[in-house]
Amino acid sequence: MTATMPKHIFLSDWKNPTIKLVEGKGFYFYDIHGNKFIDASGGGYNVSLGYGREDIAEVIKQQAIKLSYLTRFTSVSPILEETSELLADTVKMDRFFFTSGGSEAVEMGTRIAKTYWLHKGRPNKNKILARWMSFHGGTFLAMSYGGNVGKRSDMGSSVLDEGHIVPPLCYRCWFNKQPASCNLECADALETEILCRGPENIAGFLCETIGGTTTSGMVPREDYYKRIREICDKYEILLILDEILCGYGRTGKMLAAEHFGIKGDIVMLAKCISGGYFPVGAVATTEAVAEPFKQYGRYYAGFTWAGNPMACAVIIKTAEIMKEEKLVENCAVMGELLFSKVEKLKDTHPILGDVRGKGLLVGMEFVKDRATREPFEPKDRVIGTVLQKAMGNGVIVSACSPPDKGVRGDVILLAPYYGVTKEEIDILVAQLDKTLTEVEDIHFK
Repeated sequence: MTATMPKHIFLSDWKNPTIKLVEGKGFYFYDIHGNKFIDASGGGYNVSLGYGREDIAEVIKQQAIKLSYLTRFTSVSPILEETSELLADTVKMDRFFFTSGGSEAVEMGTRIAKTYWLHKGRPNKNKILARWMSFHGGTFLAMSYGGNVGKRSDMGSSVLDEGHIVPPLCYRCWFNKQPASCNLECADALETEILCRGPENIAGFLCETIGGTTTSGMVPREDYYKRIREICDKYEILLILDEILCGYGRTGKMLAAEHFGIKGDIVMLAKCISGGYFPVGAVATTEAVAEPFKQYGRYYAGFTWAGNPMACAVIIKTAEIMKEEKLVENCAVMGELLFSKVEKLKDTHPILGDVRGKGLLVGMEFVKDRATREPFEPKDRVIGTVLQKAMGNGVIVSACSPPDKGVRGDVILLAPYYGVTKEEIDILVAQLDKTLTEVEDIHFK
């Protein structure tokens, strides 16, 4: 296996040689030398239908021939209406504002929240609270809301800080609580932050329903969101759910919020709504949130490629495939299998401290001492070893941000495609088992 440094690409990693991938089929990648790799993280957590689907390629081709583009500022199309109706039925929301991806969806969703209160005659309600240790996208505003110290360190003093609360990451509880002594202090922190900043100033609370690339599959306690919903309702604050990574079937439900019995006022979607075949995102709102905009009459915000007909065609085809192949159900069943098999690795690998997640979203946190949950230090470069050894064993997997308050720790996040089979999970876990043995030989000497 040979990896090289591209000459003209502005890279994400300038220190390590980059593997060159040229083809994908189902669960697998192939590089320029013909080597085969398992795609354990679904590309960027967005390739839900696997690679090489000719049925989706044909849909894109036909729509490109029929109508490749329109601007939402002056027109709509039947396929845009059809897509909106489909999503309304699928995720049980009422109105949809389309974007080119997840970061734009976060930008627009939070903007809609602020403009909602402006149109309601309460312009001071213009701040968005969020959680530390989150990731909402790579744009300036999304990075500010993300509250991830490492990922936004290059932004310096220009970071926008409208308020953050602690994450409900039980394995690394910021209150040093155990399940038996937990009183949902992490949820009550929202009320404290609201009161400190003044509820008259807060437009909404933004959160990833189930944690993504910073808390790596974090699943809050089952009653966490009911408390959050109560607090938001008490102070007239919109609940804004980022379901970009965890939503649209990945956790075994269409929205991760369904696991907790709550509904957001605004919901962001992207990634898997197109199966990994087209860049598209959407902001979903309730009719109540849309009402002030209808009264106002015009809303000029938007993006050049928002509501693109080809994106709509892919969303419709993706939903059709998911229904025909029962992929949400497969996420639930295969997710339980994947979780149990990865959890079983703890029996033979002391480096594996925690396994967390829901459905086909499973995080693996590595520790120096499982009994104390002591993380490795950044200088140990454990995650680099994990990624290198995994690739050597034919597995491409993504690393997450340090889980210990964003500064220490090592985690990977598994997110295979929705159609993954038992046999493919067995192969993946066997290679992870081999990888952890090799990592422990280096870091557990």
